[in-house]
Amino acid sequence: MSKIEQAINSVDTLQHMGLELLESSDTRLRIRMPKEGNSNHLGGVYAGAIFTLAEFPFGMMYAAKLGLSEMVPVVGEMTIRYLAPASGDLFVDIEVSEQEWSDIVEQTREKGKLKLVRNVEVKDADGNVNSVIKATYFSLMLPK
Repeated sequence: MSKIEQAINSVDTLQHMGLELLESSDTRLRIRMPKEGNSNHLGGVYAGAIFTLAEFPFGMMYAAKLGLSEMVPVVGEMTIRYLAPASGDLFVDIEVSEQEWSDIVEQTREKGKLKLVRNVEVKDADGNVNSVIKATYFSLMLPK
């Protein structure tokens, strides 16, 4: 089991979403969330499930890449714009370059706290954008 899978399995809500890791590395995470088990009262995908699909991948990548013993990721703010009803499986694809990881570590160590703003798109199986998310995370040094 990969570090990402272990991290996902450590969160009860994520375990129940039926997520499938399509690609997992230090620099990329691609996930599929099935409609089944995540539907709403109208037969589409529940908005809260879409929000969760967009929220967790960066933090999971962070934990898998950097660990959680020296610094941690925390969500500060998220805004989501639902562009179309989701009637099928949804996908999220997050990329963080090795240089970005190095910058995160260096700046967090230097400042004790680093603000990170990331844009995330949730797409359907045809590649159409379902939702656009602006996420503000903080990388925080843990007290020694």
